[in-house]
Amino acid sequence: MKKRIFDSVSFKLVLLLITIIMMLTMASFIFNSQIENLKKHIDKIYFGNFVPVTNLQNISSSYKDMIICLQNKEKLCSIKKSQKVIEKNWNDYFKGYKTNQERKVVNSVNEDIQVSFMDKNSMKYTIMIQKINFLIEYEVKNAKNQRVDFLNRYEEMKKLLFYNIIALVIFSFAIFIYLTYSIIKKDNHLTILNKKYKIESITDSMTMLYNRGYFDTIFDSIPAVSNANKWETAFIMFDIDFFKQYNDTYGHDMGDMTLKAVATELKKYFNKEYEYVFRLGGEEFGAILFDVDQEILENCLKAINKIIEYLRIEHKSSKANDFVTISIGAVIYEPGSNISPNRLYKMADENLYKSKQNGRNQYTI
Repeated sequence: MKKRIFDSVSFKLVLLLITIIMMLTMASFIFNSQIENLKKHIDKIYFGNFVPVTNLQNISSSYKDMIICLQNKEKLCSIKKSQKVIEKNWNDYFKGYKTNQERKVVNSVNEDIQVSFMDKNSMKYTIMIQKINFLIEYEVKNAKNQRVDFLNRYEEMKKLLFYNIIALVIFSFAIFIYLTYSIIKKDNHLTILNKKYKIESITDSMTMLYNRGYFDTIFDSIPAVSNANKWETAFIMFDIDFFKQYNDTYGHDMGDMTLKAVATELKKYFNKEYEYVFRLGGEEFGAILFDVDQEILENCLKAINKIIEYLRIEHKSSKANDFVTISIGAVIYEPGSNISPNRLYKMADENLYKSKQNGRNQYTI
């Protein structure tokens, strides 16, 4: 289930990353298109406003017409008409966009044009033609320089856009990696917590042995496991002798410490595969040993009796010994015997009772 959830989240993250990359690609395409349109528009502006050659050429042609009129003294030509053409074209040109540097040059020519209209002088008209031609060359040169500057800026803008897109892609990948790491970390954390809670759910908090709930699960499976594998299986019950009197004498804190000490020894001893140790409740413990025979079991129980006694935990109120001891009742399930778990438990409990009746600190199989 967790794998499906993680796979689903991973798919969503990949989908998110693909979506971001597609959006960035589309944005890049749109931006590039807009920049190209801007370039074309700027070209029109430069060749339309920065290079108003038509107006200046009309002015130059009009001055030439005026010179011809003066030189040939033609009756049909009109200097005033040419002046109006010059004024109209000059006003259009003069009102157009000019840089600060251009404006200075244009202003000086503007004064000369006004002076040229005061009297009819072919020499002045010739000088004005030269100045207008100068303006034409000046405008063309200036426009070229401006366009080169624009193209440089245009390339810088494209590079900047490219770098920004690369940065956004890297940033998107970083977010993706961070989110993936966070989810994996969270998933690992949840896995650890689940394992922890699972362990805690089957573990007795005081002794750290398996608890009664987990005992019921394992114990009920004894007939099925034993029959399937043709194993003899031992169920053992341990009870600390005169534990109530121990608590009354030494207090419950010392009683808890004794429970932990006994539990630790049982856990250390029964630590092989298919060996399970439980706290059944109070001072009572249990063990299930799969694939064991009576000889091995008897040697184990003898050893356990000695190990607990050798702990040398003082127990003055015990009638069995000066130190803490345990009584043991055990039963072996024979494969195919079809004894129920309930009956098996009662048989072990009866054997435990026999050990107590016979003086304690001993076992009965």
